[in-house]
Amino acid sequence: MEEIKGELKENLSEKDIEKRKSKLYKFFFGWVKDNYDRAFLLLLAVAFVVGLWIFSITRGQPVWYDTANFLSTAKRFALGLDYVNDIWYYRRGFFWVLFSAFFFKTGIGEIGIQFSGVLFYVGLIFSSYFLIKEMFNKKLALFTSTLLTFSWVLLFFIGRSMTEIPASFFLITSLFFFWKGYVLKKGNKFLYLFGVFYALALLTRFQLAMFIFPLLLFILIKERFNFIKNKHLWITLGIILAILLPFFILYFMHYGNVFADVLSHYFGVSVAPDTPTGFNFIGIFDYFRDLPYILASVKSVIAPLFIVFLIGAFIFFQDMFLGIDKIFKNEEIQKKFFIFIWIVSALLILGYMTSASYIEERYAIPTYIFLFLIIASFFVKLEGLLVKYLKLKKVLAIMLSFLILLGMTIPGILFANGLIEIKKTSYLEVKQSALWMKENSNPGDIIISNSVPYMTYYAERESYSMDPNRTIFEENVTQLKPRFLMLSLFEAHEPWEYDYPQEKNMKTVKAFYNNNQPVVIIYEFDYNSSA
Repeated sequence: MEEIKGELKENLSEKDIEKRKSKLYKFFFGWVKDNYDRAFLLLLAVAFVVGLWIFSITRGQPVWYDTANFLSTAKRFALGLDYVNDIWYYRRGFFWVLFSAFFFKTGIGEIGIQFSGVLFYVGLIFSSYFLIKEMFNKKLALFTSTLLTFSWVLLFFIGRSMTEIPASFFLITSLFFFWKGYVLKKGNKFLYLFGVFYALALLTRFQLAMFIFPLLLFILIKERFNFIKNKHLWITLGIILAILLPFFILYFMHYGNVFADVLSHYFGVSVAPDTPTGFNFIGIFDYFRDLPYILASVKSVIAPLFIVFLIGAFIFFQDMFLGIDKIFKNEEIQKKFFIFIWIVSALLILGYMTSASYIEERYAIPTYIFLFLIIASFFVKLEGLLVKYLKLKKVLAIMLSFLILLGMTIPGILFANGLIEIKKTSYLEVKQSALWMKENSNPGDIIISNSVPYMTYYAERESYSMDPNRTIFEENVTQLKPRFLMLSLFEAHEPWEYDYPQEKNMKTVKAFYNNNQPVVIIYEFDYNSSA
């Protein structure tokens, strides 16, 4: 009898294990239902391997300015480095700081933050597939996510520990939930999840607030002013504001009225009476002119992938423009108009905001999913033509179209690889100099350098930039009594700043070279000297 009971228990435990295995399989792979899903699962595995490869060759590379700013604040917060000055820019969302602080607090450090870039990259591909699948179909979703996987911009920034890829992941995921909850009416929980993920996107990169415009316009077109009566939209708004409240409080404490400051700082528009606005439309179309480079890695309008994009845009949007008068009734036109506004408004805003300085292809990453969707629509059309005119079987036509698409991504992949190799040692000498000053100073010492984020992050020392006004600079030296002065070719300096150490007979304590030329020189202040 005891043996029988033991066998029954063993059988029950085996059944429980099998049941749990089945649940796990369904949770992770329950969405895999046909060949498109299987192909995407393979693509996802390829994306992960590509991400790991990029992580392996960029591991420990010097961070860039913006990243140093984020990580410096994260390290100061996590490790309690109160003697390091607060250089945080409070107009930025603080999710990336809190996220990075976790890795410093647990002792994992920068390597964990850099590896998370691989996960966010794969997550962005994953969310993009499911969004396009919900909006259109799995074929377009597979083609679009393939182009996104091999985008040279994404490949390059995987290892850079910057906010654009994580923020885009949150944004596209939020849009997926928005589509399921608001457009497809599959449950209000998805609408609320949209609110959570959109808030996380804003906390990661507040610049993504610019996508409020296409979302609101889409809602207005679908419901007219009836959206005011939609309580679930108001609940969603409440979720977003509740999550953003700490950020708004910090923003207000440092810059006052958030709305007025955003208009003034980012758009040059003053809400104060009798104050001239700073509107400047020079360069507002720069991101449109940069599309060949963004899509095809070359700045030429005859780049094959850009030509495909132009043809794809005609194919994709022709029905929308021809039927624009039906926009309030036709859901297909509404959908394509939403995509059109998403792309155009973002590129115009980015062009206006950066026209006075420079173009950053990474800023436009949130538009890539729809830019590549337009290209994907060309290849879907090509597949139909191959079936119709060459009498190819549908499966063969799809495979041929997909192979041509893959072939057109090769130049971008090669470009990304070359760029990664060239840039992985950029700012190396600045990093080395900061680490040297950390090893050769005390926690209370102060550094003067125009590479402040690098000094606070790598050297973990209180740091200030050189004031361009020499009188003010010398007053600061008298007041602060810094230990080191660092000059480099990596940051802009006034001509007198290079001459200052010789004029004051300052001691050169360390220099770092590139191609046998000094690119960073560290001087030590001598307060006992009469000079």
